[in-house]
Amino acid sequence: MAANAYFRSIALGSPDWTKLADVPTVLQATVIADTLNANPINLRFRGGTPASWPPGAAASLESVDLSELEVQGGSGHKLLVAAYAPGDQPRGRTLVKMLPKAIPYLGAVEPPGGETGGQIG
Repeated sequence: MAANAYFRSIALGSPDWTKLADVPTVLQATVIADTLNANPINLRFRGGTPASWPPGAAASLESVDLSELEVQGGSGHKLLVAAYAPGDQPRGRTLVKMLPKAIPYLGAVEPPGGETGGQIG
């Protein structure tokens, strides 16, 4: 399965909190406050204490559920979410192809159960 991309631009302006995803969505994400925002926006995780993000602030998040993050900001403010899910083989297939060739050089060490690749987790 190929990597899946997720992009969302969120226009703010109401006093309500807006989730970064409507359903549970676990991804590797970069969250960026628009550089044109006039004031900081607020971001919170699981309804906790909000963090104030100045214009242009960004963070890379690994294996985060975007539905647990919420944003709030003034009229005309925006937040961009650029994310991806690595697919079924997040470390690629190189290990699956190369490990059998490397085993003779490793002294015939093989992972328990003979597993030579697959999905992490």
